[in-house]
Amino acid sequence: MTGGRVRTGIVVTMMAVVALSGCSALRTAPSSAPSVSLQDPTGGQSLEEARNQLSSIEGLSDVSIEEEKTVSGLNEHHEVSIAATVEDASAAPAFVDQLAQLGWSVNEAEPDTGVFIRLRTSPQLAIGDVAKERGWSEAAYTTSTAELKQLVLLSPNELKERFGPWPGEAP
Repeated sequence: MTGGRVRTGIVVTMMAVVALSGCSALRTAPSSAPSVSLQDPTGGQSLEEARNQLSSIEGLSDVSIEEEKTVSGLNEHHEVSIAATVEDASAAPAFVDQLAQLGWSVNEAEPDTGVFIRLRTSPQLAIGDVAKERGWSEAAYTTSTAELKQLVLLSPNELKERFGPWPGEAP
């Protein structure tokens, strides 16, 4: 009987160790294993290359482009954020498409949240309305304030439809 108790004790202890190590692995896996594809050197361009390209676009000033990560629960999400001032507001529609393609071409991490564009114009146009007019039917935006009119988030589904799989070609 004593041998059976010892074996039972060992089995219970081993099951507890396995169960606890499994729980521990579940807690750490999301932070060590990203939920999106990371850099693909065979396509697109690096963030630095995209910065150089953005700064060379005529008609834009005060430009920036960043790859940003957010965490929701245990999931990591990525987006590319692009900001610029448009010198001639009438040129804003063409810049929406060009900047969307530029953002989709950054190969640091797949922007599973989309490409976020901030275009400052004078007078300030509702950039989300401009994007909708350009065929971006899933564009997410609000026009409640002048500052919010500058912003639009373009969905990864529409980016894939227009520019192919991530990372897309640079414009």
